[in-house]
Amino acid sequence: MKKLIIPVLFTILFCILPTIANADESQPKIGVMFSEPNEKYAKITSPGGKYKPPYMKEETVSPKVSYSSIYDKELKYYHFLKQQGYNVDKVSHDVLNSLDALHQYDAIVFPYTVLMNHTQRENLKRYIYGGGGALFVYATGRNELDYMPKNGQMDLSPLIFHTLTYIWEWDNLTEVFQSRFITDNHLTNTVITNNSVTHPILQEAYKALGRNYIRISENRSDGYWYEIMEPWNSSIQPLLVISDYSYASQPQYVNKGKTGALFALEYGQGRVVVVPFKMFDYLQVQAEDAWEDNTKGFAWDRTSGHEDVAALTKASVNWISQPASSNSFKRHYDVKLTVSNVTAYVTPQKKFAVRGTVTTSNEGNVPVRGFMKVQVLDQHNNSLGDYQRVLPGLAPKGAENSSFDEKFEILLPGNLANGNYTLYITFEDTRHDRKGFITRAERLNIAKNGNNGTITAFKMFSDVGSSNSHYKNISDAAKIGIVTGYSNGKFMPNANVSRLHAMTMLLRALNIQPSSSATMPASDMKKGEYGYDVMATAYQRGFISLENGKANPNEPMRRGTMAQALVKGFNLQGKSALPFTDITPSYEQYKNIEVLYHHGITTGVNATTYAPNDPVSRQQFATFIMRSLNVSSR
Repeated sequence: MKKLIIPVLFTILFCILPTIANADESQPKIGVMFSEPNEKYAKITSPGGKYKPPYMKEETVSPKVSYSSIYDKELKYYHFLKQQGYNVDKVSHDVLNSLDALHQYDAIVFPYTVLMNHTQRENLKRYIYGGGGALFVYATGRNELDYMPKNGQMDLSPLIFHTLTYIWEWDNLTEVFQSRFITDNHLTNTVITNNSVTHPILQEAYKALGRNYIRISENRSDGYWYEIMEPWNSSIQPLLVISDYSYASQPQYVNKGKTGALFALEYGQGRVVVVPFKMFDYLQVQAEDAWEDNTKGFAWDRTSGHEDVAALTKASVNWISQPASSNSFKRHYDVKLTVSNVTAYVTPQKKFAVRGTVTTSNEGNVPVRGFMKVQVLDQHNNSLGDYQRVLPGLAPKGAENSSFDEKFEILLPGNLANGNYTLYITFEDTRHDRKGFITRAERLNIAKNGNNGTITAFKMFSDVGSSNSHYKNISDAAKIGIVTGYSNGKFMPNANVSRLHAMTMLLRALNIQPSSSATMPASDMKKGEYGYDVMATAYQRGFISLENGKANPNEPMRRGTMAQALVKGFNLQGKSALPFTDITPSYEQYKNIEVLYHHGITTGVNATTYAPNDPVSRQQFATFIMRSLNVSSR
């Protein structure tokens, strides 16, 4: 493809954005992703065909054609930032496999990094939430690296074949974008301008350009593809918009002057700029290097606004290199199960039918997905029958498709014995092809007497009132079955939770059965003793350590060792600067506490004190367990 070559433009551009020969090492460290898998993917060709994803109708798979060089796009950003004086490195794709490796950089630029796997997306999410910055330039993370096609095979890497819904277009990276994906739209003669908003990126770009507007355009015969995305929160306004075009393949999904072309978002402690169009084709640099398509860094022909793109790129990198503001997006996960119209009776066909409706509502600000399951349990918690439904995606509260109603029917033998049964409704947060954790549940009592069943509500502990700040977490944990209380109907919320009871709760939350074959070298417990299997199972999995060779099952769980149990149990990761003055990096649980703080599972007993040796109460541990479940969705 032809590239625009206008030497005068370089003089103009570098007057606007003066080059600096040597990078200042005190500047933020910027990485540019050089992804070998994506570079290879660009050149792969694959045939089209038909494919039936699980739970879905048959889909048409489009042929995969060869793209222009992704390596050249990576080189463009590397040389541009280097010429502008940034402290910039080339970042290999393998860096995405390590959160620690990502945190070497203050910000990372991703030019057309379309392929990532689940672990890499999760690491990137945690990197940003912990304070890292990212500039995503077109189609970031939208394809599954584990399904990269070989030549001659259908390309099943697009995530829609695996997430089953555009609500999760970026899979576990989706909540970073705080948006739903609408469609890919092919436009021609497109004009992109600034939106009527005030933002530091625009202000810096205006200052560099010497004018208070942005205008980027193309009049290429083949036009461009654009990602159409829509923030869930109406307060998020794009900095750039598509203000004009002559043709759209799906005109119903593009609104002149409103459809976004650049978004600036804050996520946790980090910042993100998302560019859903091929802005790299408008970026112009001049550098000698091994350009694959012999582009030499020039902008593509019949494009304009190169100086605008240069100014925006620099302003974006400067913005994402700084920590997020105090009112940035904080992750809030919450799912509500509402059971209505429940009936239980013997039908004319001699079946004991349990019927009703479950409404699964997303009450949080991040998308959720998983399995909704309804079971009838006997007095020993054995399942007598069930009904399941895959929920591929619920948008955040207040957005379209944030709740789902499902009618259920469970048919049991009509001669089922009279007695008490439990209607147990669970939501397991997971993708359809993975195992996850049950994060919410509801319970109803069914008293069968003859041909009819009487439905009554779940009874909460008598000593935990709704005014208790831990009430919701204790209630949620009880409905799931993580906590069971005592035979007198009490929970004893203020009592210290013992190490044994804490491990019992943790194993229940993780759906791990205590193993009779598990052992531990504890001097104070013997195999066969009450609680040994629980403690030994937790010990072998690294959830808990011995204290001077002892398991100390009846000693209180303390805040320091609790951090180890939760981090190891839920396989959590994250990095944050800790404000606590009573622990140092040499403390054995320091990194585990850092992970809990990153996720907001604990904020300390006050702003500067963690108190690692303080005991944990039963109500506190129930809350810590539920918070850990809430952040475990991936």
